[in-house]
Amino acid sequence: MPPTQQYAPSFGRGLPPRRSLRTAWLLALFLGFTGADRFYLRQPVTGTLKLLTLGGAGIWWLIDLFRITGEYAADGASLPLAGTNSLRHGLRLASSVVVAAVLVAAVIVLAAPVTGTITATVTAMTALANPAPPPPTKEWVTVAAASGTKRPGPVVTVTGKLHIEYAFTGPAVAYLQPAKGPALTIISQLKASSGAIGVTLAPGTYALIVSTTGTIWHLTAEEYRVPG
Repeated sequence: MPPTQQYAPSFGRGLPPRRSLRTAWLLALFLGFTGADRFYLRQPVTGTLKLLTLGGAGIWWLIDLFRITGEYAADGASLPLAGTNSLRHGLRLASSVVVAAVLVAAVIVLAAPVTGTITATVTAMTALANPAPPPPTKEWVTVAAASGTKRPGPVVTVTGKLHIEYAFTGPAVAYLQPAKGPALTIISQLKASSGAIGVTLAPGTYALIVSTTGTIWHLTAEEYRVPG
């Protein structure tokens, strides 16, 4: 018997079965973080490392998608993976699509806080360059002033709370007359006097009327509010 015929039946005897390229790639895609593809390819040591590192924090997972589709890809027994070249090229293209999708998602996720930080920085810089005017402050505003030489005029109150200071050299009566309704007496003195009083009334416009026998007197009404 020729040597070729004699040894042909025993050629390849005892070799483990070849692993499927398609199966290995699908395991790497969906279970790569667990190292399932490495265990399937008879690589338990690196499979365990891949499991413990969760696919090498995702980097090992992406690399294996391309490694499996390599022209000389083999399993732990150094046997090439079973699959056609067209399948190999198709899976490599699919790996590229997966990697691109992962990168786009990572950019979107990482860009959100960066965009928020940039927006906040621009807003702060704009506020510094164009500071908002300070809020108006309240102060005592004179709403009426009358004296022996100055006739009383209208009193316009916004808050309805007046502080009135006066000084009369004789009997005096002063009151505020609204456009409608009864007058409000604010001062009624039978002799010379001076002082200050607080008056609360409805906001609006009033006519100040003063009647006194003295010739030297003054009356001032103020209101605590924003000027203007």
